Amino acid sequence: MSIRKDYIERLVEQFAAALARLLKARQEKRFADAAQLMRSTALDTLGMEYDALLMVDAASTSRMLGDPLRVKVLARLVAEDGELHQDQGDTRTATARFHYALALYAESRALGRPHDDEDTAVLTRLRAWLGPSARA
Repeated sequence: MSIRKDYIERLVEQFAAALARLLKARQEKRFADAAQLMRSTALDTLGMEYDALLMVDAASTSRMLGDPLRVKVLARLVAEDGELHQDQGDTRTATARFHYALALYAESRALGRPHDDEDTAVLTRLRAWLGPSARA
């Protein structure tokens, strides 16, 4: 097995496990736990602080991450963050996160990472929330 394939498999497995924990915390309305899981997942899977990844535009973040799978992982985290804010009634931040997630998904695709069924489901939810202004 190549080093790159091994890296990708570990990243996907690690992210899937973290995402399951994050979704469970959100479902149980443990919002602080969910927010902490999001931050630790970004650090553990992407090697960077979550808030630092949100400081610049999606294209710059994409270049910084350098890999379409890593960009897609961040897009999913940002979408979940938006839903977490939505669950707490913070529609302004939720909307901003949803727009950023769409932009990250577009960057990931532009880098050669096609959307899978799970991505399509997330994109559908984001577009439904954002309405006609949504692009990705």
